[in-house]
Amino acid sequence: MFTRQLLAQTAGLVGLLTLAFGGCTITVDPTDLDIGDGSSSPDVVTIRIVNRTDHTLDPQIYISSEPVGLEDLFAGSRKYTDYGVGRQGLIAANTSDDFELDCALVRLIGTRGGSFGGGDDNNDLNNPAGSGTQRVLTQELVFDCGERITFTYQQTAGGFRTDTDVDS
Repeated sequence: MFTRQLLAQTAGLVGLLTLAFGGCTITVDPTDLDIGDGSSSPDVVTIRIVNRTDHTLDPQIYISSEPVGLEDLFAGSRKYTDYGVGRQGLIAANTSDDFELDCALVRLIGTRGGSFGGGDDNNDLNNPAGSGTQRVLTQELVFDCGERITFTYQQTAGGFRTDTDVDS
């Protein structure tokens, strides 16, 4: 974490010097720098699933402790479901859930995009209304141990979308 902060600060300084000598004026807002508060355990990754729809959601979360291809990552044996309603990996409409995973188990984490319940009551996952965006995140490239990954599932004019965000 310290190395990433040092690299970010060095890159920022080099960028400022380059622009300053090029005749540009830059204003840096210190609130834009997120260096974390150190409150997360470095041995876990916190996962937050946010369902911003009126549909029951199967987020379709998959994890791997080793580097694998997409086909292997999205194998049924890698689907993680120990969260949500009844600890079955389902998220009710307009709710969220958080859980932690041992960092050693999460070299890769991904979602097929989520399956959004269909039918008259938006709860029928056997006849889904649609799916969101496939996302795959890799440890040490996209996230580090001790960070929080948020998967946000939402409805758009054209269907459904899945976004990710990583916070220190």
